[in-house]
Amino acid sequence: MKRCLICLQELDLFQGLDREQFTNLCQCTTRKRLSKGNYLFHQGDITDTIHLVKSGKLKLVQTAEDGHETILDICGPGEVLGELSFYKEQKEHSSAIAMEEACICCFSKIQFESLIKQDPSFALRIINYLGQKRYDNLNSEKETRRTVKEKLLGLFYNLAKQYGKKLQNSTMIDLIITQQELADMIGSSRVMVIQTLNELKDANIIDRKNRYYILKEDPCLSTHIFE
Repeated sequence: MKRCLICLQELDLFQGLDREQFTNLCQCTTRKRLSKGNYLFHQGDITDTIHLVKSGKLKLVQTAEDGHETILDICGPGEVLGELSFYKEQKEHSSAIAMEEACICCFSKIQFESLIKQDPSFALRIINYLGQKRYDNLNSEKETRRTVKEKLLGLFYNLAKQYGKKLQNSTMIDLIITQQELADMIGSSRVMVIQTLNELKDANIIDRKNRYYILKEDPCLSTHIFE
């Protein structure tokens, strides 16, 4: 029980709940450990479960009828998956795949509804969380009007904000991601991404070390940030 309490208390969504509320929620909580490449859920699955990422990273992959895959998002510690279960039982619109070993806390919709009845302020936290995700999605939609270089650099800046580790005069993105995954995330081809990566490297904007991308910190780089 103690390990589960610590797990929940580290998540922003549960900040402010008292110990009794934590205990009640934990009694029916299940935990999953996923190895790299394992699925948390598949596209098309019908679920009423809400997942909170305790550790590790997962990618949300949507597969079109022609088999083309698009990476919609990368989720890390503290993020919620399956939030559409808040509204009604429906099919998952993407698959969640572990990019590394991950630990997940799982709750049913009924548990969340019970918690909201005990503490109405929790509903506001859920609304704020979902509102922020919607805002982020709207911003992502604007990416379609940008060049491949703008999209890729914007992606690197966002990943650095989420998973960046400060180094001397640079930031390492603590995420092992392939060129194909980068292409899938910005809606481009791997060939175009490779070409753009080479251009960014030649311009001393990015680098790569031990499979991790490095974003250089230079005053001139501010001209490359696209709001």
